[in-house]
Amino acid sequence: MSTVPHFIVNPAAAAGRAARWWRYAWPVLRRRYPGASFGLADARHSLADRLAEAGDAGHREVVGVGGDGTHHLLVNAAVAQGRCGDLTYAPLPLGSGNDWCRTLAVPRNILRWMDTYDRNHTVAHRIGRLTYGDGRVRHFINMAGMAYDAEVVRRSAAAGYRHRLLYPLLTAAYLRGYTPPELELEYDGHRITGRFHTINLGLGRFCGGGMQLLPQADPTGDTLALTFAVELPTTRILANSWRFYTSSIGKVEGVTTTRATSVKVGGTTGLEADGEYLGGGPVRAELTPERLRVQCGEQPVSSR
Repeated sequence: MSTVPHFIVNPAAAAGRAARWWRYAWPVLRRRYPGASFGLADARHSLADRLAEAGDAGHREVVGVGGDGTHHLLVNAAVAQGRCGDLTYAPLPLGSGNDWCRTLAVPRNILRWMDTYDRNHTVAHRIGRLTYGDGRVRHFINMAGMAYDAEVVRRSAAAGYRHRLLYPLLTAAYLRGYTPPELELEYDGHRITGRFHTINLGLGRFCGGGMQLLPQADPTGDTLALTFAVELPTTRILANSWRFYTSSIGKVEGVTTTRATSVKVGGTTGLEADGEYLGGGPVRAELTPERLRVQCGEQPVSSR
């Protein structure tokens, strides 16, 4: 990889704090990478527009500056524009949760980030595809969630502000009053029906600002990590909430952690992907044939 990156910046990331951060960071980055350039998303130019402009200008090393939602939108744009094969994508974490970058061992500190970038360690990252509702399609790079997970993301978006503690606070606040939906889960020959508290699947370990709901995830593997919980008493969830932040969630009675090549969820449920609320089910999830070359730390988190 050349050391002349093109940055695509989402100034709305981290509740607008990214815009202020970028004003101070750009001079530092420009001194380190002479000739570097950037595109700033705004009301007239979406992140997808900026990625298309970068492609037209011949940029093959793109740095996405923002949080999980920023990377989600840029990866979806890369798939839609057919750029996965000729693009190296480097995330610069500047959001509230930065969960995808936790799996990739990408530091947030700008000086450490530049050192990591210069080491040029990349992986062939898998991409997930969701088909949901009336046939809508969305891709994801980290994690998708249904049932209570999606409800918490929906409430978080409605709150109008972002903080890494918002997700766990909302998780605790609304749990007792939540009625799990009746769903049917199918994956690799298995069929399970019941009231599901949560269904999570994906390629990254972390969500919600550090929760490890998919400790078995592998961003380069040939399967989706899948975690689901059926008919759990609220008291058991609260008593084991500390496990959300360790790799031991699968030890809770009623929680299953596994892997699957494809997942179907039938019934009425909300859906979120990479922390973005998408709408309702039914849902089908699978891996795409495309891979995206993603720059990461030298030892990204892997279950292998």
